[in-house]
Amino acid sequence: MTITQLASDAGLTAPRRYTVDWDRAEAAVGTPLPADYKEYVHWFGPGGFDEYLVVCVPGVENGNTELAALLAREHSHAQLRARLGRRPAAPPFLLFPEPGGWLPWGFTTGGDVLYWVTSCENPDDWTIAGRPGRGDDVAHFDGGFAAFLRTFVWDTVEMPFLSETESEIPLAFEPSDGTWLGGAGERLEPYGRFEAA
Repeated sequence: MTITQLASDAGLTAPRRYTVDWDRAEAAVGTPLPADYKEYVHWFGPGGFDEYLVVCVPGVENGNTELAALLAREHSHAQLRARLGRRPAAPPFLLFPEPGGWLPWGFTTGGDVLYWVTSCENPDDWTIAGRPGRGDDVAHFDGGFAAFLRTFVWDTVEMPFLSETESEIPLAFEPSDGTWLGGAGERLEPYGRFEAA
């Protein structure tokens, strides 16, 4: 599965040409990132699918959809649950940077979170997992980032908590410019940008 094929399936005819300082982005999350994700970021930039799945990208102003900010938020939520004595005090898996920990890369409007499972040294070999917004069940996808998105765009992903779409298939990409929208979330100093066409 290639990102160019995914882009074609999702209605993009050319890359949106979103560029990021990858050294800065990878330092912010603490690890190199998969090559297909980096290519996705260049082609797609900020945005999501079906008004449902948001893929976080580095360097945007909107702290709700920025990759490193999502990881920080996941850690913060786990710490808050622990302080309040709620069960589980932590997710039913380890969060990155723990060895083999899960590194979040996206979420749904229903509160579900999607992760890379960092169980091997090469990020291009990471698989995908997810957890629902409510409950402790987790689901695994035996494939990488681009393969997962392809199954999502074609509405064939098999994670029980992800809603089936009523939209036309394949699902179209819904672009965003990554700006902070006010209200909830943090306004960040952006370092990603769109190249001039």
